[in-house]
Amino acid sequence: MKNRKLPEGWKVDRLGKVFLLIRNGANIKQGKQQGGYPITRIETIANSRIDINKVGYAGIYELGKYSDYLLEEGDILMSHINSEKHLGKTAIYENCELNMIHGMNLLCLRSNKKFILPKYVYYYFNSVKFKMQLPKIIKKSVNQASFSINDLKYLKVIIPPLETQNEIVQALEKAEDALKKKREAIRLLDELVKSRFIEMFGDPIKNPKGWKIKQLKEIILLMNNGLARRGNDNNGNIVLRLIELQNGYIDYNSPNRIKLSEDEQKRYLLKDGDFLFARVNGNPNNVGRCAYYKEIGEPVYHNDHIIRVRLDTNIVNNDYVSILLNNSYGKLQMKNKLKTSAGQYTINQTGISEIKITVPPIQLQNQFADFVKQADKLKFEMEKSLKKLEDNFNSLMQRAFNGELEFNSQFAMDNSQLKMDK
Repeated sequence: MKNRKLPEGWKVDRLGKVFLLIRNGANIKQGKQQGGYPITRIETIANSRIDINKVGYAGIYELGKYSDYLLEEGDILMSHINSEKHLGKTAIYENCELNMIHGMNLLCLRSNKKFILPKYVYYYFNSVKFKMQLPKIIKKSVNQASFSINDLKYLKVIIPPLETQNEIVQALEKAEDALKKKREAIRLLDELVKSRFIEMFGDPIKNPKGWKIKQLKEIILLMNNGLARRGNDNNGNIVLRLIELQNGYIDYNSPNRIKLSEDEQKRYLLKDGDFLFARVNGNPNNVGRCAYYKEIGEPVYHNDHIIRVRLDTNIVNNDYVSILLNNSYGKLQMKNKLKTSAGQYTINQTGISEIKITVPPIQLQNQFADFVKQADKLKFEMEKSLKKLEDNFNSLMQRAFNGELEFNSQFAMDNSQLKMDK
């Protein structure tokens, strides 16, 4: 950490000196059975929170030798064995409705509250100041990366007086609350679209309105796998990978680029409305996820982990198909077509072509698509606002840990410093 003049009373110390406990969890083999104490696993950390829906179980009803591994209020969980981009992700155990055992592959950090508040250090772990220290302790292997407890203990943390820590926590909680509300509004908008779908078309599994059922092969005009060659060139063409293909949308935040030959460009060029299906993944729930491509102002292509499918839009509307295949009905259809080999799950062109969908009148599908477009327009504006909130929040954290925030006597930060867009 670079030397920077901090306010009077602030200091910098090693993590190993301010935490009472930094350790891995109990080595417990988790199974499919439910019941007993929940056990943390890597997936338990989600969006900087502990997701109680992503815990494991091992039928432990009496703590016995695991009593020492029961999480305490304020404990921080940190990912230390994962793909590199996920290393250092943290969540804080607070206001949790479940008593939980700390399991393997996440570190538990328990702070000495005489010196540092758990919520303060949780925010610090999510700051740029901390994340910039991680690369020097990360060790990479073929399939994953990691860092050791001993190395983590030598990383630095900025420690203001306890009163100032509390002020910083209150300011960041206020700002974070605005973020939560905006994310919840976006989530509810997505739920509104799903609700409208059911209202117009009914549950596709039960098909109560008796719509016609067709296999995709009856309405497919074109289908092919993508480019097998790999590469990375900043001046190349955008070639979509699995990471860009999400449920119902394509993420262009950091696309891969490859210089393509004229023949490759002709063969793998996407056209507006082309459906893209995830062909392979280590997680069966991610195989078959799909979205349709919308022109973005430059040519876009796809690699061989993605199957391109062009549907007859005289029979189906892409917005209708996207919602249908990305809900529980579509997931079940995909699951029934999966094959597995060497730990990878796949779906091939034949499997996709055999998927069955309900086909309401195209006029009704188009009416639904108009609703989706209005919702997407509103969502776009909300996501722009969310991005601004996130940028302001990150800036606020940086200023907080630089000692650049001022507080009034009621421990509330001046509103002009928040600049949080409502």
